[in-house]
Amino acid sequence: MKSKMHYTVGSLLVALALPTFSASPADPLDAKYGLPSQPAYIKHYEADKSGKVMLNPYLQVASKDFPALINPKSAPYNWVIDVDGNVVIIPEAAHPYGRVYAKGFFRPEDQSERKPGTRENFGHVSALAGAPGRISGEILYDEGTKSFIVNNKSGRYSKHNSDRTPEQLVAAATLIREVVDPGTTPWGAVAYLFAYAPENVVTELMKSPKLQYDDPKKKARPHILVMEGAASSFKPEAVAPAAATPAAKIEKPLAAPAPAAAPVPDKPAKAKKPKAAHNDDPS
Repeated sequence: MKSKMHYTVGSLLVALALPTFSASPADPLDAKYGLPSQPAYIKHYEADKSGKVMLNPYLQVASKDFPALINPKSAPYNWVIDVDGNVVIIPEAAHPYGRVYAKGFFRPEDQSERKPGTRENFGHVSALAGAPGRISGEILYDEGTKSFIVNNKSGRYSKHNSDRTPEQLVAAATLIREVVDPGTTPWGAVAYLFAYAPENVVTELMKSPKLQYDDPKKKARPHILVMEGAASSFKPEAVAPAAATPAAKIEKPLAAPAPAAAPVPDKPAKAKKPKAAHNDDPS
């Protein structure tokens, strides 16, 4: 009995002397931008013969020291938050291995008919060479508001993931505005598209009074706006004012012109709501 007690106490002392191993702390970026996930799929033309996904040659990894530059003519852009929490920006440029469909085609990814002349472009995976990414989406230029619209439209890194939330899109859009220089173009609204959101989140948001559609009659592309537009935080180059034209010297007083008829006020044009997305290409 004594030896048994001695063994038990000794074992306890040894156990207390051993170092304890606690679980590694969770990455704070997981909650902020979503868990890193493998792309949902790779398109047939996006990898080379060795199976490596080709990088978009125009990609920019944005930071405060080296901000990414965007302009309306090169839009739309794709953006991805990488594993380290950086914003990677790429234009939807034509892929060298992609094809142009003169007669259009049916695409199985989203069960859609593509119009004639559709070309195959670099998609979101080309920002990370097919590596895991966090929440992702698009930067579109809206002609109506002359602003850049940000959304969460990515079939690779946003869709099919259970933790892509409106809060993560706000965090990503906030970072984008801090490290992406849009020149003289302001930022427009940020749209959270339901088609690229988790099902449980969509179920709740469908009850929201903020629910909007790109086409209310067809209830096309449901979404909510999670951020308002804002001016760029970067200072665009000052534009020199045009030189004033000197007024012509009047030698003699002119006769007063006949009173003109009162102008008919123009009917104010109805402001056109910017679309949350241009199409449903899940790039």
